[in-house]
Amino acid sequence: MTTASPPRADAAPAPGPRRRRWHSEHLPFLTVLTVGALLRVLVQLAFVPALIHSDGPRYLDAVVDVVPATDRPVGYTLLLLRPLSVLTSDVLLVAVVQHVLGLTTAVALYLLLRRWGVGRWVGAVATVPVLMDALQLNLEHTVLSDTLFELLLVSWIALLCWRRRPSPGFALAAGLVLGASVTVRLVGEQLVVVAVLACLVLAGPGWRRRVGTATVLVVGFLVPAGAYATWYHQERGVFALSEYTGRALYLRSTSFVDCGRLSIPAYQRVLCPAEPLGQRRDPTYYVFHDTRTLPRLQPPVGTTQDEALRDFALAAARAQPLDYARIVGRDFWLNFRTPREDAYEFDTAHKWQFDEYLTVQPTAWTRPAYDAHGGRQLEVRQPFADAVVDYGHRGQLPGWVLLGCLLLGVVGALGVGRARRSGLRTVTWVLLLSGVGLLLAPAVTAQFVWRYQLPALAVLPAAAALGLTALRGRTPPPAPTDRTAE
Repeated sequence: MTTASPPRADAAPAPGPRRRRWHSEHLPFLTVLTVGALLRVLVQLAFVPALIHSDGPRYLDAVVDVVPATDRPVGYTLLLLRPLSVLTSDVLLVAVVQHVLGLTTAVALYLLLRRWGVGRWVGAVATVPVLMDALQLNLEHTVLSDTLFELLLVSWIALLCWRRRPSPGFALAAGLVLGASVTVRLVGEQLVVVAVLACLVLAGPGWRRRVGTATVLVVGFLVPAGAYATWYHQERGVFALSEYTGRALYLRSTSFVDCGRLSIPAYQRVLCPAEPLGQRRDPTYYVFHDTRTLPRLQPPVGTTQDEALRDFALAAARAQPLDYARIVGRDFWLNFRTPREDAYEFDTAHKWQFDEYLTVQPTAWTRPAYDAHGGRQLEVRQPFADAVVDYGHRGQLPGWVLLGCLLLGVVGALGVGRARRSGLRTVTWVLLLSGVGLLLAPAVTAQFVWRYQLPALAVLPAAAALGLTALRGRTPPPAPTDRTAE
């Protein structure tokens, strides 16, 4: 009779125990990830095939007639809608893929946070807004660029911050993704400054290494952004990503401008809102619907409409700097209110609520888009739709929680207490500045819209998770590809 030999001390652990340890380690995140996936299935069952409104028909039109638009970059069409159209024209596939992109964004955030030593519970909780917030679910189910932009945002941050000292290869990859994100949403332009500053801090000792890494990132950024601008120049005669700056700034000015205090050319007077201050309508009204404003604007020879709109808005800001600053601060603060409803002159909150689509009827704007991309109009299926609507009222990240995330991130990034030696401050700053910048940019340059809050739901809770970890005195474990700590 033979007896089994004892296992060798250096024998590899059995696959079963190893899998159980992995499952136990990541169980909190796997749980919220599963709930997030089930919520997306519910949304897909409730509203078939997808939601099309706002700019959705324009993006879909570009699938067939691929030309750069003057009012927005069409990277969303080029990177997502057109490749998917090779498989099918049905927007059902767009919605399904965007739900997968949302889950992927959460996974990327979780991996980045764990990489930097964030605990499993804190890391899982930080992904809850991406996985479960009703605004996230709504925009994933809508043919709009927000979901893709959010994934690209998290991706370039994860690439740049994956190592404590980013290599030129990682910096190049981060720059390429950041450049691609700008062709999806122009608001990403400002983030190249955050990325460059991160390279100058993270890249290690010696100014040559730091400047070299930052240069590689900028080169990567310019490849997709420059290619798009070159294409735009060939089609439109202007080296740009869009020609919407003046219109966006005019949107901003309608909330505060007092034309009695302006010194502007006579032809620009038609841009003055007829309603008195305090009774103004949503800024989009004056751009797209009011026949008394843009339709009557006749710039002189040599001045484009966009240039005239920009000059008007800049004149308003110069004449009323305090009013302009007050409006910017007011609209930035709106991001921290609950629930997500209309305030002041803004009246588009209904677009980002599932209630709006329970009884929605086809319009001249949406019907052709549905007909050309799947051939069926929006179908609401019960009882799934009522369940989604009910969840939409409850499944919102409270504004005070988002504000708390911002403040906790700031405390950690500033190095208060134990956070000073945590090694987490720079990556916290990257997430924090990206989130705040993306909330502030619309308030400064255009107007407040609830959909613009989406990127902050991803990066500000992640910044808070790092800030909390730093305050608790935890430092990230050494990574095998890193030579020294930050």
